[in-house]
Amino acid sequence: MTDRWFSPEELEQLSRPTMDRAIEALEAGDLDQAKRLCSEMKHEWQMLHDLMAAGVLDLVSFIQQRLGDEGVAEAWTESMGRGWRRHHDAINALDRREIVGLLAATWRAHSCSGVGPNPGSFTITEDEEKVSFSMNPCGSGQRLVRNGAYEGLPGGGVTQEAHDWSFNRKGLPLYCTHCSFMNESLPIQWSGYPLYPSEPPEDYSKDPCVWHWYKDPHEIPDRHWSRYGAVKPDRGVVGGAERPNP
Repeated sequence: MTDRWFSPEELEQLSRPTMDRAIEALEAGDLDQAKRLCSEMKHEWQMLHDLMAAGVLDLVSFIQQRLGDEGVAEAWTESMGRGWRRHHDAINALDRREIVGLLAATWRAHSCSGVGPNPGSFTITEDEEKVSFSMNPCGSGQRLVRNGAYEGLPGGGVTQEAHDWSFNRKGLPLYCTHCSFMNESLPIQWSGYPLYPSEPPEDYSKDPCVWHWYKDPHEIPDRHWSRYGAVKPDRGVVGGAERPNP
């Protein structure tokens, strides 16, 4: 029998949420402990986030090898119809101003608090029509490219042909193909409008990936429909703002 490695109290602390422990340290006036725990928490999420993002890339690459590009499209369509659809519907039911804060929280999470190699980073700008999120790099797909996750993947881990769901590009990184389904093509089918009209980077090594949130969705440019062979609908009401007429 070996000696115990940990006391029961130490094991209990290891199983508690890091944020709870940091708040307790703040309340006790132990600022050094609170800072240490906050720093640890950044890296806890970054490790899991990067593991899962790389795993999704490997899975989509496997699908492509077995079923081709069209298998990738079918997989995204089926999976998002079961999962993302309910989030899409909930987003459209909320006040459009509120979504800005929620989307910012999403990208803060994807940035992993600025830790790890090529950490995710984004800026937010606003004009009369929209609020734009400019990621450079995007904390998931673009960061995978910059961190070498595509090296050694069969076919380079990119689309072998140009498709509407690859923003009409041959060679689009496979992980990033989900954005066209999530942000544009499937929302057009579900509600008549793109959700987050997107502009993927031209050069993943230096250009930003940009998502827009329009204050009035009818102001979204026609190109976000036309690239899928769809037609922008007439005005109506979408989730408290604009929705296509029935």
